[in-house]
Amino acid sequence: MQTDYGKLRWEQVRDIDKDRVVILNVSATEDHGPHLPLDTDTVLGMAVANGVAEAMPDRVLVMPPVSYGFNEHHKDFPGVIWIQPETLIAFVTDITKSLAHHGFRRILLLNSHGSNHPVLDLAARKTVIETGIICVSASYWNLCADRINEIRVSDTGGIAHAGEFETAIYMHLLPELVALDRAENQTVHDPDSRFFNLDLARGGGKAMLMRWWSAASPDGTMGDPTVATADNGKAFLAAAIEETAALVREIQALPLLDRKDHH
Repeated sequence: MQTDYGKLRWEQVRDIDKDRVVILNVSATEDHGPHLPLDTDTVLGMAVANGVAEAMPDRVLVMPPVSYGFNEHHKDFPGVIWIQPETLIAFVTDITKSLAHHGFRRILLLNSHGSNHPVLDLAARKTVIETGIICVSASYWNLCADRINEIRVSDTGGIAHAGEFETAIYMHLLPELVALDRAENQTVHDPDSRFFNLDLARGGGKAMLMRWWSAASPDGTMGDPTVATADNGKAFLAAAIEETAALVREIQALPLLDRKDHH
């Protein structure tokens, strides 16, 4: 069963079950240290989305990715393509409103770049307000954080940006593009901090401060990629796919509610 939205013909779009969950991966093109390619976020996000589609082909459609994100704070590193948050919100919302126009009622904005999280939250909210459909945003690592911590080798701080988690999954998917011999441990974590926990799988930050990336990281990474293995990457990816699939099942089960204006 075809799950790639771009491979459908228009008659198929017209006739397909509109309660399928349409997954739109929004990622980034940016530095991931000297050991990973610029397309890391897109490769990983689409691996999750396509893995979900393979697991439940009758429940989802996968959109072509939005491969650029809100990441101007990375631009001191060559190769970064940044989109202003207002532009990205408008662009993503135009996509979701297009899908709603064609009758789709359930959309998952699947984030694979950290600074997109607040942008996609707002895009999802705007979609619901403007169309009345269900639109959910989620960063895939948040969905499987507990399982990441069961697999990981690195200490707290080792999974932040181009650290153990992303490096391991990329090694599993495209090992020939990973230069692990150039990776260094750039773990930055203050165990005495109550609010700034720089680890995606152990709570992230209860408060948010995003500095210029070149001020926080000497090589574009944050975490410990040196302990990454392809075997762990396979396990990380399986966990992300399974937990995202669980979210899809819940999205499909959500009722469509009518608003009530009490003026």
